[in-house]
Amino acid sequence: MQKSKLWLLKYFKGISFVLFLVILISFNFILNDALHQKAHVSGQQFVKRVYELNLSPSINNEVLVALAKNEGFKLEVQNSSDHFRNLINLEREVFTFKTLSLSLYHYPVWVTQSYLFIFLNLIILGAANWSYRWWSLLKVNRKVMLKNTVIQPTKIIQQRHKNTQLIAQTKKCDLSSLYGVNTASHNLFLLIKCDCSFNKKTDIEANFKVLITKKLAELKGVSVKILNSNYLAVTLPNISISELNSYVEKLHKNVFFICQNHQQNITHKNIKIGACDYQLGADQVAVYKLAKSALVLSQSSLLQHCHRLTLNNCQEKHLSSKQVIENIKKNKFILFFQPVFELSSGDILQHEALIRVRHSQLGLLAARYFIKQVYSDQDALILDKTVITQVKKLMHSESSALTVSVNLHPKNWFNTVFWEWLANQMAELKLNTKLQFEISEAEFFTYRESITNALNVIKKGHSHIVIDNVKSSEKVAMLVDYNQVCGLKLSYELVHLLNEKTQNQKKIKKIVEAASLLNLPVYAVGVETQKELLTLTKLGVVGAQGFYFSEPLQEFTQAVFN
Repeated sequence: MQKSKLWLLKYFKGISFVLFLVILISFNFILNDALHQKAHVSGQQFVKRVYELNLSPSINNEVLVALAKNEGFKLEVQNSSDHFRNLINLEREVFTFKTLSLSLYHYPVWVTQSYLFIFLNLIILGAANWSYRWWSLLKVNRKVMLKNTVIQPTKIIQQRHKNTQLIAQTKKCDLSSLYGVNTASHNLFLLIKCDCSFNKKTDIEANFKVLITKKLAELKGVSVKILNSNYLAVTLPNISISELNSYVEKLHKNVFFICQNHQQNITHKNIKIGACDYQLGADQVAVYKLAKSALVLSQSSLLQHCHRLTLNNCQEKHLSSKQVIENIKKNKFILFFQPVFELSSGDILQHEALIRVRHSQLGLLAARYFIKQVYSDQDALILDKTVITQVKKLMHSESSALTVSVNLHPKNWFNTVFWEWLANQMAELKLNTKLQFEISEAEFFTYRESITNALNVIKKGHSHIVIDNVKSSEKVAMLVDYNQVCGLKLSYELVHLLNEKTQNQKKIKKIVEAASLLNLPVYAVGVETQKELLTLTKLGVVGAQGFYFSEPLQEFTQAVFN
């Protein structure tokens, strides 16, 4: 079916190109004919003037040559290379007025009036290019609307939500109201280096603390300290993720004004800031090291005076596979659900199930802290069985119409026992339309022949697959033979700092264009800022998830937007 669509698309493109050439040639012929008629009229007028002046061709030959040349004609063809005889043949026409007949030669009109032909063709090509772009944009918009309709009939979902009162959604929700909601927040630790001369009697720490607290009065619990008489350390608690960069810039501006009161000739480049944002309970040593690294980056740049780094799992402790399985067996885990939002309306399209395992000292740890550990086939089976069983219980107790996607452990894609068990679970509670599975792009294309059994079970159960961590459009067309695939998720690397990386924007655009040919929606993950979201919307991405919208929810019926 998909091959037929691609063949028809190529066929119509070929027909359109041939039609365009026919139109282009036709307009050129029409212009040529009109200009030729004009030349014919000019020749006729020339013969009339010669007759009225009573000039004899044999006696007044030089006069006639001059008059003919002035009108763009020649009385005879001269054997000279100046006439480009070998390249262009002169046209000969006989003009008659009453008793006088003259044979005149002239260059083809497409030579003498070439600028008109060039101008005409530029207009036609420009109009064709504009029409093609307009048609492509219209086609993309229609396909996006079609994909949204195919994936989730929004009106039906909204009606079900009203009846069950499970998820409160805004009516006529627009992007501005969606962007304004952000429940996620981080703490912000900043190291500030000021090349400013202060009076020895000035209490620098107290001075900065009073002024910064006053300037950032909306924040409670701001901390300001002097470290080793070299750096000013500032901690800003509970900053919305979407405002992290703005607070860094705001602090730089305020510190500049404070320093300017002590030294008039100070400039912005004399103040450098390194920042690290982190969540509550993070390792403070790791936070300090990252802030110091960010400060070094700022100091090495002539233009960027502020730099921010985010604390990631590289500095965190990991659970061993043995601890994970033991904690899961003891029921020391919680499932969270990360909602995926439709960008055109703000509706929740689906949820991604995320497991959090409890640790006695570190608290709840996300899967990224333990999923890469080496597991036996039996342990991997226990891990995913636990997740699926918990999802099944929640779906059974909460009659939501939304789909839940699950990231399976890589080993279970090859485990026949797991798929036999899963087929029975889906059939028992009819979860096939509500449950889908995520697999990374690299694993799917590397092992797609080896996971045939899993693909057949999914296809037979009418369930679906989402290809995760997509980094390029190179292999998207290969998905034409896999009807189980219902969507693509962009890699975090492509989405992060998207506005600063034009190359990433080009890659995403190509992915969206390739996916649209297969009627596959493209989703973004890890969205943190409004700029990223606006750019993704312009690029044709259908939905997105990330801390900018909402933190993972313990129950997938808790998402509320007002």
